[in-house]
Amino acid sequence: MRKSSNIQFIDLTLTKPSKKRTLDGISNLINKKNFIGGQEVERFQKNFQDFNDSKYCLGVGNGTDAIEIALESLGLPKKSEIIVPNFTFLSPAEAVIRGGYKLVLADIDLKDFNVSIESIKSLISKKTSAIIIVHLFGNPCNMSEILKLTKKYNIKLIEDCSQAHGAEFKGKKVGNFGDIGTFSFYPTKNLGAFGDSGAIVTNKKNLYEKAKKIANHGRIDTYDHILAGRNSRIDSIQAFVLNEKIKSLNKNNQLRIKQAKLFLKKIKAEKIRLIELNSNQHSVFHQFPILLEKRNLLAQHLKNLGINTGVYYPKPLSKMSAFKNLVSTNKIHSENSEFAAKNILSIPIGPHLSIKDSEYISNAIQSFEN
Repeated sequence: MRKSSNIQFIDLTLTKPSKKRTLDGISNLINKKNFIGGQEVERFQKNFQDFNDSKYCLGVGNGTDAIEIALESLGLPKKSEIIVPNFTFLSPAEAVIRGGYKLVLADIDLKDFNVSIESIKSLISKKTSAIIIVHLFGNPCNMSEILKLTKKYNIKLIEDCSQAHGAEFKGKKVGNFGDIGTFSFYPTKNLGAFGDSGAIVTNKKNLYEKAKKIANHGRIDTYDHILAGRNSRIDSIQAFVLNEKIKSLNKNNQLRIKQAKLFLKKIKAEKIRLIELNSNQHSVFHQFPILLEKRNLLAQHLKNLGINTGVYYPKPLSKMSAFKNLVSTNKIHSENSEFAAKNILSIPIGPHLSIKDSEYISNAIQSFEN
């Protein structure tokens, strides 16, 4: 093992050539005074819909806006119930509450940290109008089983793909299974901008057209507005950055996959639980989480060896003050979510690391176990 190291959990540093291209491009946009809309935004929307094999793509202000706009586009009955995974970032639950719907929290499966099919089944009621699933950590959900439920009960489906740019289930890109797919391009994502931005994808023209109006003040022409919308548009500078970064997204995802395969092969510790994906799930490993009861001790051990780690997420949604008294206890499933929150640890993965770095991380974890 190396004597010392400094492995960052996340590193957003650009290479010199990439930095120069980006600064030159942004400078060009400034000179043209092209800030809102325009060719750069149109180019990104085309680039991303092609990348994701989707018919339509709409750039918006951020990933949370994308979910809120998606919900509004579906025209769901107010106060109807929407099922959301209990263990994830809070945006889906936040969107449900702010949209005037009833929040229902489903538990997760500890194999891949995605929503539990059995939990969804037991929570669906006559009041259920939609499910928001999250392809957490880049791991695609079991879309075959989820689609069986949405078809059986005639309920809408939103896919939150904010951590899963390029992930596939049975060879099909996530975001294309439900009515609408949403993405975040927060800087730390597999495809990240230089600030907040997001996107909506869909294969249904009517939903795309409605979302487009909602995101731009309900506008159909200058000072001609047919509904009370909002202001949520991706700007030309973020679109340019994403157009540059999307060129290397497949390569960077492949590097993440290679690193994850090494972890799965090298980490052989009795008390550490690794993710278990089946052959249908093609993950892009936004994160590589592990489960162990001595999480804090391992984190400190790795820190001593120059390896930084992260905890995503330290609380299930059902334990957050933001949702206190907003969910009835019989609409919460939390056993696995609470277990994950207490025992999860994410180790470094991504294009800022080499395979040698991944080997060093694996060896460091093995040395803790031994």
